[in-house]
Amino acid sequence: MVQSKFGKKADLIFIKNDKLHLCPENDVCANIVYSSNGADVETVMIDGKIIMQNRKMINLDEKEVMKQVKRIAKRLL
Repeated sequence: MVQSKFGKKADLIFIKNDKLHLCPENDVCANIVYSSNGADVETVMIDGKIIMQNRKMINLDEKEVMKQVKRIAKRLL
């Protein structure tokens, strides 16, 4: 868990910026807002805990989630 010097927990995303659509790096903020997308996010931290690292979900079985979503979708349709 990561806390700031003020004792607050952090919600952060880490974006991989070495991709062609994020070049040149003249204005990093503009690149994030206008050029990046969800596929550029490498790591996600919520409430000071890493939820996704290196594009892999931590403590979540993605296959099980997909199976449940398909089951629910069948019921709804």
